[in-house]
Amino acid sequence: MSKKQLNGRKLQSLQTKKNIYNSTLELMHEKSLEKIKIEDICRKAGVSVGSFYNHFKTKSDILVEMYAQADGYFELKFKNELPSESIMQDLIQYFEVYAEYNQNVGLETVQQLYTSNNKLFITKGRGMQNILQQIIERGQAVGELDQSMTSEEITDYLFIAARGVMYNWCLHDGDSDLIVNMREYMSRLISIFKQRN
Repeated sequence: MSKKQLNGRKLQSLQTKKNIYNSTLELMHEKSLEKIKIEDICRKAGVSVGSFYNHFKTKSDILVEMYAQADGYFELKFKNELPSESIMQDLIQYFEVYAEYNQNVGLETVQQLYTSNNKLFITKGRGMQNILQQIIERGQAVGELDQSMTSEEITDYLFIAARGVMYNWCLHDGDSDLIVNMREYMSRLISIFKQRN
């Protein structure tokens, strides 16, 4: 088989995986992932059930892919982002991006993620958390942020709060501006980590 044919097959495989993923997200706007059958996903994506299993072991792997996509989004978003003059502003911006990303994913999908069964929230070493931790480390290094907690502890602390803001938005069926709420809440919370002279 030629290199060109291999590249064509690889591209086709990536497109099939993307179709399955996007079709699942579309179906999740109508009903919960638990109620969606793999056959429904395949029908919507225009692929065979075998193709589904070539890319995902279970429906739950779609959630894993969602988190991988979120990590990729944050890595791209912050890759070339130059630090501002204020670490506090960088932290607020980070959580505005977090809110914006979730808002774009859509309320119905996010509501399905916010369950105690979803242990992906507490997975360590994800790209999204690493980026936040790097911002915090930079703030501690220049003396803007308190060092009585480690950067990892502050990262966990802030994410617990941000997920609370997200959960509240879900409970109220998205009846408020998530980005504004996140900015206001996290601005107040982040201020407790400001280094006091």
